Amino acid sequence: MATLQASGLTLAYDKVTIVDELSLDIPTGQVSIVVGANGCGKSTLLRALSRLLKPAGGQVLLDGADIHSKPAKEVAKTLGLLPQSPTAPDGITSRELISRGRYPHQGLFKRFSAQDEAAVARAMELTGTTDLADRPVDELSGGQRQRVWIAMALAQETDLLLLDEPTTFLDVAHQLEVLDVVSELNRTRGITVVIVLHDLNLAARYADYLVALKGGKIYAAGHPTEVVTEKTVKAVFGMPSRVIPDPVAGTPLVLPIGRQRVLRTESVLAANGIFRGDAPVNEPQALAEGLEQDSAVIEEEVQAITRTVAEADPNLARPAREHLQTLAFQTTVLRSQELSPSFRRLTVGGADLEDFGTNSHPLDMRIKLLLPPEAGFGANGEIASLRPDALTSPAEQLGWYQRWLAIDPAQRGYMRTYTVRAFREAGHRDNLGATPELDIDFVLHGKVVDGKLQGGPATEFGDRARPGDPLLLLGPNKALTDDSYGGIEFRPGAATRIVLAGDETAAPAICAILESLPANITGHALIEVPETTDILGTTTRSGISVQWLTRGSAEHGSLLRDAVRSVVAIPGAGVVQTNADPEDIDVDESILWETGQAQSAPFYAWIAGEAGTVKELRRYLVRDAGIDRKQVAFMGYWRRGKQEN
Repeated sequence: MATLQASGLTLAYDKVTIVDELSLDIPTGQVSIVVGANGCGKSTLLRALSRLLKPAGGQVLLDGADIHSKPAKEVAKTLGLLPQSPTAPDGITSRELISRGRYPHQGLFKRFSAQDEAAVARAMELTGTTDLADRPVDELSGGQRQRVWIAMALAQETDLLLLDEPTTFLDVAHQLEVLDVVSELNRTRGITVVIVLHDLNLAARYADYLVALKGGKIYAAGHPTEVVTEKTVKAVFGMPSRVIPDPVAGTPLVLPIGRQRVLRTESVLAANGIFRGDAPVNEPQALAEGLEQDSAVIEEEVQAITRTVAEADPNLARPAREHLQTLAFQTTVLRSQELSPSFRRLTVGGADLEDFGTNSHPLDMRIKLLLPPEAGFGANGEIASLRPDALTSPAEQLGWYQRWLAIDPAQRGYMRTYTVRAFREAGHRDNLGATPELDIDFVLHGKVVDGKLQGGPATEFGDRARPGDPLLLLGPNKALTDDSYGGIEFRPGAATRIVLAGDETAAPAICAILESLPANITGHALIEVPETTDILGTTTRSGISVQWLTRGSAEHGSLLRDAVRSVVAIPGAGVVQTNADPEDIDVDESILWETGQAQSAPFYAWIAGEAGTVKELRRYLVRDAGIDRKQVAFMGYWRRGKQEN
């Protein structure tokens, strides 16, 4: 079995030390969980252990050798990593995503072998994802999606598996589902697992070895019963608490003490013989009765959660807004504006949009447009069942996309991904009507034949749409999503220097992002468009310098590539590793879509547009400029030479 150690490890971002001279031996064949308050260095430590972050001092030792002395592909054969909140390309199936875990084992010509197929099959069996193989990842529940990502990491067939907060944004039932899968893998295959987790009680329940960090140093480490004490919880989290045995697992259970809650319940507790001030005469008896009563309350709560999960009926029909994160919204075109020869803006509105949004700025939010065929509406039962008020059940929604796809395009129309240029709630001063409204900018590609613009379905719809025309779209359910929604990729963290770069297809997203940035952000926005007449008005409070690059007769992407090189010099800002040649992606066969989330790094870049150009910029920023890939979002919106179908 592979071994993993940290020796005198010091980790820093831009000379700010996050982890200070930390030494840690990861127990082989066990589940180790790292906990601590926000900003203590948990995720930074995991990035260093996985070779993503080069230490400012000390070493990470994999099988006794410096992990940075080993080629990346060799490390990937031994160590698998599941980063925090990974994002899958639109439309990719579970099997396709899991198969990507075999990349480290493929040869020069990248042929998928029988051995690779067997590894993928084993990973799906171990994680219980075989039945999900042909389903799109974005159709899965949170727990199912995490199991698919874990299966991808397992397909690498490594001895070590590192997971960064795998339960983030999941409900309680799905958190347990994911951790049960990881625990079972450890028991059955002996895989060494390291997890960063924010839930102390779950960490205590699932860890064989628990590490508590405080200020970039190890405060306590060992078995959960040794680490999870009232003293440690107060020192590490700054939180007074009581620690009692978990009535379900027997592991330590932390009960936080909130001052206001204590004051409100004092009289109730006293009436039941429990005192926090002066103890009653028979102190031992009172304490014993209090513990029994606390345990009974906790046991009742556990049973209530169990009953709720057990009684949940997947066949029970209820309004879609109550259980679907993505809804279908029926809208009507309110206005069509020609912004330039290449850009057409449609403003749509409708009562359904009362349920739209993430309760935050849309940034570069992606939505799906259900473009109707030229001689029809394009609606059908599959999509109608996704509308906010539609009575539907979780069971009915399984496989809806495949059923929709099986309908003749002449009847169902086409589904295309677009960026929300602006969203306005009902009553906004700029609205045309009484309902919420969306602005969507279309890039028109094609040629005029007999007075009509001919191109792909999106181009033709954007050109012919008129006020009063219906338009269905798929987007986030305001009641069940927030700014962590998967359709938003702009996640700069604490970065204050930002580069936004893209062609005309990325212009709407870049303009929307610029409007959201605060005054302390500096950097560059680089937008390549066909002609000078395509330069759009942009506003921003930030210190971002906006540069429109008019292509004219130049090669598509050439001006953008040169501009990025001019503003991100070698070495680039925020460098944490150098000479990291990214794995090659065949953009004619695969979707180039890599998104990270900068944490405390000062630099962040967002690159989108034609996939070939994005690939070249990816190589330059990561390999030549030395930018940490977690600080950049690379998104291939489209591929030159591939016709829209």
